[in-house]
Amino acid sequence: MINVLIVDDEPFIRQGLLLLIEWESYGFQICGQASNGVQALECIRAMQPDLVISDIKMPEMDGMQLAKTLYEQYNGDIKLILLSGFYEFGYAKQAIKYQVDDYILKPIVKTELVQVLEDFRDAFNVRTEEKRHQQKKDQMIMTQHMQSILLGVAEEEAITSLQPHYQDAGILRCIQIESEAAPEQRNDWCAQVEAWVGKPFLGQVLKPFTGDKNAVLLIVTDLMVNREAVDLEQYMTRLHAELSQGQGAAIACYVGKEVHSLEALHESYQSCGIMKSLRFFTTCGSMYYFEHMDTTLFTNRQGQFEKQLFDGLIKSIEEQQTDELYSHAKAIFQFFLNERIDPSIVRIHLHYLAYHLLDLVNSDTGSSNFGLMESTFLKENYAMLSMEENIENLCEFSLICAEKLKEQQKSNAMGVLAKIEVFIHEHYRENINLKLLGEQFYMNSAYLGQIFKKHYAISFSDYLNQLRIEEAARLLRRTDQRVYEIATMVGYRDSDYFISRFEKLMGETPAQYRKSAYAAYSPDPTSCTP
Repeated sequence: MINVLIVDDEPFIRQGLLLLIEWESYGFQICGQASNGVQALECIRAMQPDLVISDIKMPEMDGMQLAKTLYEQYNGDIKLILLSGFYEFGYAKQAIKYQVDDYILKPIVKTELVQVLEDFRDAFNVRTEEKRHQQKKDQMIMTQHMQSILLGVAEEEAITSLQPHYQDAGILRCIQIESEAAPEQRNDWCAQVEAWVGKPFLGQVLKPFTGDKNAVLLIVTDLMVNREAVDLEQYMTRLHAELSQGQGAAIACYVGKEVHSLEALHESYQSCGIMKSLRFFTTCGSMYYFEHMDTTLFTNRQGQFEKQLFDGLIKSIEEQQTDELYSHAKAIFQFFLNERIDPSIVRIHLHYLAYHLLDLVNSDTGSSNFGLMESTFLKENYAMLSMEENIENLCEFSLICAEKLKEQQKSNAMGVLAKIEVFIHEHYRENINLKLLGEQFYMNSAYLGQIFKKHYAISFSDYLNQLRIEEAARLLRRTDQRVYEIATMVGYRDSDYFISRFEKLMGETPAQYRKSAYAAYSPDPTSCTP
């Protein structure tokens, strides 16, 4: 339902609007009423309506002042329809300035009001869907950036994009929360975490990141803890108690190392994995704090070498070097083995790698590839397979990605070639070459030359000469222009070069060709008219 606030200083007008139509049948509900602009702003702050229908003439603050305030303070998020007893161009001009959605004259006609509301509803639904789609897209990007930060492989762009959301935080921590409930009992629990902590910024709760269906990763800052006016342990106690209600299953919370910058957050994330590995050596119960555990056997390791290994595999896929895929896959798992990385952490790294490979394949089409999603690499439990089986699965998945990418590149190349062909036919008289076409269509000129020859079975220069000579032959047949003039018209600056090219392709000089053409079309003087 679209929430509507009605604002008018005359009670019978407000009541009349309420009774004029069945609001709910059109997708609207009246959430409040106000008698002037001042009261309206109080209602807006409390109720956050989607639409305000307001009279212009009101005491204290009129409708136009209200429109100005909404325009300045709410940036167009709250829409406004104005009512007036008479039309005045000045009002209409101001209404346009403050982006008022519509302007209705009194007395209000039911059919006119319904039409205005239906138009608003349609536009509102479109805006809502676009906003939802954009939020989903932003959330995916934020999640990807946060994943790279937590793994210690973030580029500058990832840190810069998330920094505004965390710039006021002095202390940051990762908290991994796990439930031992059965799968059918966990759906509500994941939403419960988000509901309890709220959403002060994107990327705070990462449900799918850990790869465990029963786990949620939570990024907690000192601002969140201070908002509850408690210390960290009290905050965690409340969170644990809230999430445990009605679960009927144990919940474990791993509170990671305290860090003081977004870049260092991967240390806190790694500490959660360390605590999980040490769980069987402690008696802490359901709450584990990094600072309270003996972690002297572990050392922090920067996550840069994994990125080099992943980048090597991705580059081989992009460059279609499929003979190198196995060696890259083997190097990745050999690294995991040498470093004795916990299988649960291996799964997180591979999930991150798979995300990038899927994004690489789907980036040109913008749609998911369901065939890839059924790959053994994505569906198998890495911890239950041998190292060689994991290498084979990753290699197979990478090969499929390379093939899909090759198909997309071929399809894209064909689409570009069609545009290039049109461009050549429109500009063949000009001084065009592969370098110019590459710049025009954002392609490497050498690669463009290769795909051009493969598609047309001749080189670009031969194709261009053939097109020019065909046009020259047409002009020789149909006009009496001189040879050097025709050479210039079809794109040759040197008439001698034109003549040699023409003779090579047509088997005779331009002059000979014209003479032959005239002879072919001239009437036979020996023939007679019947």
